[in-house]
Amino acid sequence: QRLGFAKLGQHRSKAVSLLGQGDIKIVLNAEPYSFAHSFFEAHGPSLCATALRVDDGHQSLERARAFKGQPYRGLVGPNEREIPSVRAPDGSLIYLVDNASPGDSIYDSDFVVDTQAVAKGGLQRIDHMAMALPADSLDSWVLFYKSILDFEADDEVVLPDPYGLVKSRALRSRCSTVRLPLNISENRNTAISHALSSYRGSGVHHIAFSCEDIFAEVSRAKEAGVPLLDIPLNYYDDLAARFDFDEEFLSELAYYNVLYDRDAQGGELFHVYTDAFDGRFFFEILQRKNGYVGYGAANVPVRLAAM
Repeated sequence: QRLGFAKLGQHRSKAVSLLGQGDIKIVLNAEPYSFAHSFFEAHGPSLCATALRVDDGHQSLERARAFKGQPYRGLVGPNEREIPSVRAPDGSLIYLVDNASPGDSIYDSDFVVDTQAVAKGGLQRIDHMAMALPADSLDSWVLFYKSILDFEADDEVVLPDPYGLVKSRALRSRCSTVRLPLNISENRNTAISHALSSYRGSGVHHIAFSCEDIFAEVSRAKEAGVPLLDIPLNYYDDLAARFDFDEEFLSELAYYNVLYDRDAQGGELFHVYTDAFDGRFFFEILQRKNGYVGYGAANVPVRLAAM
């Protein structure tokens, strides 16, 4: 909630809360004896399920069946909507939620919605969700998303970690609104490997939220007490050598701990990170300008050194 999310509603029959901000919806599941409870017992605080909006959930589920996907059916209470879902390679769930007209969504049917709730932040949508995977599972995840969900895969890139190399390959939906960078490492001391140890398996590495004004959003987060990652000042000395920035702009970047990247086409990325939650995942706040489509790979060594 310090990130500006508001509690939008409470499930009609379960210990499940709905948080939201912009187009972002986060469901916190504390229901005992549920799938979420079992997943928590196995992995600790983690992401047990992801929901994807699709044109036809049941048609998408049939595609998953055709490609040998494993459907999942949980307990559904009276007057609650049954959502088609399939198991991801790590055993978590992917819900296939129909695009719905206003007032007819899963949130309207299954939650008591607080119509007076107002989010305090300016976060707009989930930009991407990065995963930490065992070194031998990357191909199976790529195949799963390409075959069952018709995603596309970008080329593999190699990222430096102070303790080894990390291989990353991003998946994205055909409309590019869903992006999933997948990360593996064969070295036991990298940040990815530490995440795997914490989760006792695959797990979410970080979730990135987009905004329209990075400085306004970070200012609000700082005032709310969000623990943001401190970036060393020599990083901004390096930026001054690489880009023609004036001192005032560099000072603003440094004050807010904002990282910066620019691609060959002039696209720009401004982004900050929170500290890790319970030594596991963390959040990223970012702003893209002029068609930037990457993930700030040039800044990965800086982030890892600062964590």
